[in-house]
Amino acid sequence: MARQLALLVAFAIACTLCGCGNVEWMQKHEIYCRMDEKLEIRDTLYFGLSIPGGGDVADADWNAFADDAIGHAFPSGFTVADARGRWRGADGEAVSEPSRVVTIVHPDDGASDAAIRAIVQRYRTTVRQEAVLRERTSVCVSP
Repeated sequence: MARQLALLVAFAIACTLCGCGNVEWMQKHEIYCRMDEKLEIRDTLYFGLSIPGGGDVADADWNAFADDAIGHAFPSGFTVADARGRWRGADGEAVSEPSRVVTIVHPDDGASDAAIRAIVQRYRTTVRQEAVLRERTSVCVSP
């Protein structure tokens, strides 16, 4: 009887572990990914195009920034969408401005995080922006 019980328990454990093959639990990120998917990070960056003191970032200047700063750091690709943003600055003034929203999906590693931070800092310095909003989330991706 004890041997049968041990075999039954072993079988139940094996079945449970095989069932886990369909869903991967990523406790660190609290997200489930299927076996045919990969857990990555999606960063969405919001770049205001208004230049303090007047004017907007020219399309040619934005394209040069995107190609050099973003394209160089993430050669696998990224998405840029035109937008219109509204936010309240440190001075309390509400600002509405043309914007670019950049979405980058990348591995959850230090190099990618450092690259995102460098892109944000370079833009803030170059265009004298008070902030670039960074939205970060875990996602399941499949090719």
